[in-house]
Amino acid sequence: MNMNDCLNRLAEIKEQLDLLEKQVCERVRSEESNETVAMDRERRSVDRKLAQLELKSARERIRQYHVS
Repeated sequence: MNMNDCLNRLAEIKEQLDLLEKQVCERVRSEESNETVAMDRERRSVDRKLAQLELKSARERIRQYHVS
């Protein structure tokens, strides 16, 4: 291999590495986004359950107030 062949091969390898780096970054971003969506969904579910418990507690207090 002469010098130009080596330089051309190095340029090809660099292009491949750049493409791989871009793909890895996109995959990481996608996974982070998926995790964020899952965490948001879970947070909403917990908030909903907490609101239901608070509503149940308030209803019970009202019921006890009316009984006494």
